[in-house]
Amino acid sequence: MDKRSLKSRYSVKEPDFFTSGSSSQWIGLYFGVGFRKIRLNVLDNNIVYDSDGEANGIGVNLGYFWEEQGIEFERQTTIVKHTEQLVYESQEGNLLEVIQNNFWYIRYPKINRFLYLQYGSGIQFTKIRLAGSQSKKSYKDEIAIGLETGVSYYITSNMLLLYRFSLGQKIPFMSDQSEKKFLNQSQIHTIYLNYYFPL
Repeated sequence: MDKRSLKSRYSVKEPDFFTSGSSSQWIGLYFGVGFRKIRLNVLDNNIVYDSDGEANGIGVNLGYFWEEQGIEFERQTTIVKHTEQLVYESQEGNLLEVIQNNFWYIRYPKINRFLYLQYGSGIQFTKIRLAGSQSKKSYKDEIAIGLETGVSYYITSNMLLLYRFSLGQKIPFMSDQSEKKFLNQSQIHTIYLNYYFPL
């Protein structure tokens, strides 16, 4: 027998997340932090955007995964400056504060052993105001439907780099029609660094 055939062969380790049990029993948790590029449509179609991923806040996520699908809680906090003054009821300013709590259901179809697509939908609960007020009552509460898509790539067996584009659109019939709209739509590009561990 050729001695060369007896030499050890090395391969990259399959992610721990997918080697814990059979393929029908993939179960695990993940969490991480992300940096964003944002675009907001507020008030009378004023566009507010910022591509500085560190200056305008961060995103954090926590999820539960099983059989190429998952549920996830994501919190996006944003502070962004507009080029012009904005006016909403008794508030006025050009600095926006936005807090979004998102609940996602996500599918993760597999491309190869390290690369996965993702797509999903969910509900976004938003608190938004013009910065400057110290009162919590100054926040405007809004609800939106959310859609998201992206790709995820395993850097190591437990570390994952995730890109996500999410779109939040306000739901007219779930808000008081007599009130003036504040956040009409949000578009957020996020790059997450996630840690996964199997259960």
